[in-house]
Amino acid sequence: MALETILLSDEEKNNIFPYKNLLIFLIILRDVFDNYINYRQYRRLGENRPIPKELISMGFNQEKHEESNKYSKAKLKYQIISQFFQNVIDLLFIYFELFPLEYNISKKLCQYIPLIKFNPQNEYGPLTVLVFMELIREEIKSLPFEVYMTFVIEEKFGFNKTTVSTFIKDQIKTFILYLIFLPPLMSLLVYIIIKGGKYFYIFVEIFVIILLFLFMWIYPNFIQPLFNKFKDLEEGDLKKQIFELANKVNFPLTKIYEMDESERSSHSNAYLFGFGKNKRIVLYDTLIKNLKPNEIVGTLAHELGHWKKWHSIFNFSFAFSYIFILFYLFQFFMNEEKIFISFGFEEKSVFIGLFIYFLMISVIMYFINFLQMFMTRHFEYEADNFACELGYGEDLKSALTKLTEENKSNLDPDPYFSMFNYTHPTLVERIKEINKYKEINNKKEN
Repeated sequence: MALETILLSDEEKNNIFPYKNLLIFLIILRDVFDNYINYRQYRRLGENRPIPKELISMGFNQEKHEESNKYSKAKLKYQIISQFFQNVIDLLFIYFELFPLEYNISKKLCQYIPLIKFNPQNEYGPLTVLVFMELIREEIKSLPFEVYMTFVIEEKFGFNKTTVSTFIKDQIKTFILYLIFLPPLMSLLVYIIIKGGKYFYIFVEIFVIILLFLFMWIYPNFIQPLFNKFKDLEEGDLKKQIFELANKVNFPLTKIYEMDESERSSHSNAYLFGFGKNKRIVLYDTLIKNLKPNEIVGTLAHELGHWKKWHSIFNFSFAFSYIFILFYLFQFFMNEEKIFISFGFEEKSVFIGLFIYFLMISVIMYFINFLQMFMTRHFEYEADNFACELGYGEDLKSALTKLTEENKSNLDPDPYFSMFNYTHPTLVERIKEINKYKEINNKKEN
């Protein structure tokens, strides 16, 4: 599709609604609100509040509580500063209309790529070059902060295991993967919108669904092994208990892997992946090192609760519905020439429209993300209850306590900060619910 020049008179251009200024105002408003929430949390971390009484019986003391507060405070300070500088850069790009300048440069650069022979009048060429330029810009913008987070904050609190060499290799691999996948996928999306006609949003939805399931297969099998090494979990009591748990809940487990997370970090985790009757479990080697077998099985009972309760299916349905609505609304947006002019573009194309559209809805997405986190926290309680039903309540409590202590997770966050930032309930909240389930169950038995 050729780029379409926007033909408006000077008078029409002068009377355009200031969409750009409205977006800048909304972004600043969002950031002010976000920083207010961050300020509440930062102030709370400095209060040296006493440790929640529910955690004393789990082995926590005031010293551990204060250490976790120091780590949380350091991360929050980093987050506030890094977000501020990165948001300022984005706002400057919008206000001074540097995105249109970047796009015009990408059109000119197309003429100097003989291998691909991009036509600067065809939007796929400028699209590819602009995506490359944006990847470079994002890397420059975020790299100093990533370095500081990894080699200063994580190092200071004993989490970092990443060498400079590994860090550089990971950055290069990530950039190359984005470069390989992002331009073709964006081009294909634009092509579907162009060829989809009046009901393009239906075809986009089908494309996104196929893409997501492809990614769920490609990422663990081909991309993740580029960064981490996987090996079959050794035979033993742990492996036996995990397979017994899987059989108990009819989870079609075929493989259990151990991943070398300790090469990069001391943080711990575990996850499930796979389709149909070919499910697999991945355990971080740090998790195996830090938890007892029964505690790991209790943690996996929680993860299997998500699977058994169809939480992933619900999240997929939510995401697909959200994407459908976004692209349904996009049809009313992409032909509004005055919006393109307001942001400094003199030409109209599907890709430019997508670019501006997602800039504008970024504020709305911030609050939709809050709704999604609310649902996610509800699912965490359900998964905990599932583990309790299987008899792993105490093992899960013990595992959560150790993981919280080792990860120096904040024990007593500000309620509003937790509401807008935490996908999981706090340890105190989860222990209360597990104890509540146990009390109710004991009353039923008596």
